[in-house]
Amino acid sequence: MVNMSMSNPIKVQAQSLEKYMQDIWFVALLLVIFQHETVFVLPFLWIILQLIIAICMQIIMSRTGPNSVIPFIVPTSVLLILFLYNSPLWLFVLGAGISIWRIQVRFNKIQDDQTVESNYNLNFFLLFLVVHLICFMLGIENYIFPLYCIVILGIVLPVAMRLYAVWMSTNKQNSASMPQVIGGFSLGLLSVIGLSTAIYFLSPFIRKGLGFLLGKVTSIAIIPFIPLLEYLDKLLDRLEIKVPEESERIQSEEQTELEPTEMVSESFGNGFPFEIFFMALAVIVVIVFVRFLLKSKPDTLEAEPSVIHYLNKELEDDQEEKQRNGQLSLYKVDTSLLRERYKEFEEEAALFSFERTKSETVREWFLRMEWAVKDEFIQIYEEVRYGGLTISSDKAEFFLSTLKNIKTKFFFEKDV
Repeated sequence: MVNMSMSNPIKVQAQSLEKYMQDIWFVALLLVIFQHETVFVLPFLWIILQLIIAICMQIIMSRTGPNSVIPFIVPTSVLLILFLYNSPLWLFVLGAGISIWRIQVRFNKIQDDQTVESNYNLNFFLLFLVVHLICFMLGIENYIFPLYCIVILGIVLPVAMRLYAVWMSTNKQNSASMPQVIGGFSLGLLSVIGLSTAIYFLSPFIRKGLGFLLGKVTSIAIIPFIPLLEYLDKLLDRLEIKVPEESERIQSEEQTELEPTEMVSESFGNGFPFEIFFMALAVIVVIVFVRFLLKSKPDTLEAEPSVIHYLNKELEDDQEEKQRNGQLSLYKVDTSLLRERYKEFEEEAALFSFERTKSETVREWFLRMEWAVKDEFIQIYEEVRYGGLTISSDKAEFFLSTLKNIKTKFFFEKDV
């Protein structure tokens, strides 16, 4: 049996590189708080060294495969460069520990498939707000430039890594070439930069034009209310304005007591944009709460047997027959086990050049491979993939036995 950790190593390492790049960018955001610990800006130094580590791991692992010793050698050797920039010992130890840990997780394990949902963007934006607030509260100097540079690079480069990983995992006959992918990504990046630059330089003119139009529209819309405004103006002129006497005015001592409070409020209010920060934080909290509600929805629906109606008459007859014969299983099987077995089946199929393309459904894939299976197998797959957390044991046995028969008939015979 072939070791599954060694299957399709180029695809595995492409996904590992993408995930590792995301991890080091999270750490780079946090290092903005400690940017003055080295003579060179620490977050940029960290990213440069980690890129060297990632490239070395990509080359070594693609040739040797997973290895538990290499993660201890490569990052420890590369991060010694930190001492050339007057790095403290704790920073080297912490950086080496994080690098070894993430390399073991990313390069020595098969990463999730590209279709699995990722929370990288949401977590990255939330960490950016937290670091921004901490730097402002601690009064760290000149943190805006490195922070925003890392945020922009943390959006651009992971997107490039995702394109690379997806390109490596797709069928090259039905996908664009690498120069085309690079050209498309560069064109899109230049378009975003050009649009942002144009908006930055044109925004003053657009703002002036909108102000001029708004003034004209307001002056026209206010014409019907001119008589009312003139009446209110005359009414206010008739009112007497009482001028306070000297004895009623605030004493000078009280004014001096109020001045520090006003100065503190003005200096505190004119600095960090708290309104924007808390609005963004509130939006993130709402998104996280909604995601929690969607994920915590009940997996089973309790109802009386008489209330359940099957839309498919064949399923209803089959259910009644099982109940009459006493064949309805009382045991349940965790669907995560079946998903694991099916994922292993797809990976083994790729080893024998039976790989499934990204645009194919399971039914289309089996028809193309001429693997004859019952419709019940496809129904069970959809129930396992999109259904609840458990499934009856008889369905699980049928599903696993079908996969085993296909591997025995097609995989092993081809291997021989």
